[in-house]
Formats: sequence, C-alpha cells, structure tokens
Amino acid sequence: MANRRESMTEPIPFTERHYSVKELAQMWRLSSAAIRRMFLNEPGVFRFGKQNQGHRRDYVTLRIPVSVAERVYRRCLRPNLVPSLRNEKHGGP
Repeated sequence: MANRRESMTEPIPFTERHYSVKELAQMWRLSSAAIRRMFLNEPGVFRFGKQNQGHRRDYVTLRIPVSVAERVYRRCLRPNLVPSLRNEKHGGP
C-alpha cells in the first residue's frame, strides 16, 4: 500500500506527455464528460481555470499526464474496485 501512495505523490516530469480531455475521450472511446468525471479529482492532473462559482458553469481545463492516465486505466481493468459509469445515467444495474 505504501508504494501506491508514494507513486501517487511523486512529481510528474515536466517533459511527460499530457493529454487533453478530448484526446483521451477519443482514445478510450468515451464521452468527454465521462473522462472529466474520471479525472477531475485524480492526483497529478493539472487543472486550469475557475471551478464552481455558485450557479455558474465551471470553466476548468484538464491536462492529464500519461502516467496518471495509465494508473486510471489499470485501475479500471479491475471493475470490482471502480464504480461503474454505465449505471449513473440510468440509475440502475
């Protein structure tokens, strides 16, 4: 467990490739909204802009390092550890 925590707090190299939400959505064949939900609070993701100002829309740009995308992808390969995005929209199994 200590290794997992250490790897989540390691600094991300400046030269590491960073994906936009749109790029990951295309690569993983998911909606941009699904990618945003998956990565919004993920450690290591860069956030630019203003978040939730009451009733106004959020204006936040995400840049997702390759290492973070790989970590989330590996986690999603173990579906019993990740809540299903499929059930959110329809409210059932």
